Amino acid sequence: MQRITTAALSLALAALVSANATAQQAPAAPPAPAAPAAPQDGRPAIAVLDFDLGLTLGQQHDDYEALRRGLAALTTGELTANPAIRVVERTQLQQLLQEQNLGREGRLDPQTMSRIGKIIGATYMVTGTFFDNRGSLRVDARIFNVETSEILRTQSVTGRMDNLYDMVPRLAGQLMRDANLPPLERRAANEFRQANPAPPTQAVMAYSRAVLYADRGDSNRAVEQYHRALQIFPSYTQARTACNSLQAGACS
Repeated sequence: MQRITTAALSLALAALVSANATAQQAPAAPPAPAAPAAPQDGRPAIAVLDFDLGLTLGQQHDDYEALRRGLAALTTGELTANPAIRVVERTQLQQLLQEQNLGREGRLDPQTMSRIGKIIGATYMVTGTFFDNRGSLRVDARIFNVETSEILRTQSVTGRMDNLYDMVPRLAGQLMRDANLPPLERRAANEFRQANPAPPTQAVMAYSRAVLYADRGDSNRAVEQYHRALQIFPSYTQARTACNSLQAGACS
C-alpha cells in the first residue's frame, strides 16, 4: 500500500514538473497594439486677448470694463466661422493668464505675449485698445507673430455706440487678412451670418456685462445678463452658447 502511494506521488510530481516546463516554453502573448496617435491640428491658430482701455468718455467704468472683454470675445467668436483656422477659446486663454499671474489691467509686452502664445499653441496673438469719445468708437488692433514676437500689422476699425456690433466682423476680417490666413468662403460667411445675425447694442452690452461677471466668478449675475441679452435679441446665438457653457442648460 505504501509503495502504491509513493508511486502515485512520484507520478503526480512528474506531471507537475512537466506542466511547468511546458508553460515556461510557451511563447509569450504578443503585446497589445498601441492606440493610434491623435491626429495633430495643423491649422494656424489665433488667440485674441481682451482689449486695453484708451480714452473713454460717455459710459460708466464698469461698462468699459465689460466692453473691452465683450468685444474681444465677440471677435473671437467671429473668427471661429472660418474652418481653415483654429481659434483659441477665451476661457482657455483667461485660465492661462491667471495661472501665469498676468492680469490684463496692465498691457503685455510682445515677448510675454509670444511666450503665452507658445504655451497655448497659437501662431498669432491679437491685442488692441478700445476708445470711446462720447459714442464715437475705435479699436486699434495689433497682431503679433508668436514665433518672432514681431508686430505684423496695426489696424483700426471705427464705429458708433448705437451700432456697436458693426465693428466686430470688420475687425475679424482685417485680422485674417493681416496674418495671411485663408479667407472665409462666401457661402460659409453667409451661413454663419444667418446663424449669427448682428445683435443690437443693448444686447451686446448685456452680453459684455455677462462676460465681465463670469471673469469675476459671479456666475449668477453672468447668467442674468445672458438672459437679458436673449430677451432683447432671442437670436443671439453666441450669448446662448456662452451661457450654457457657463451653466449647463441655463439658457436652453
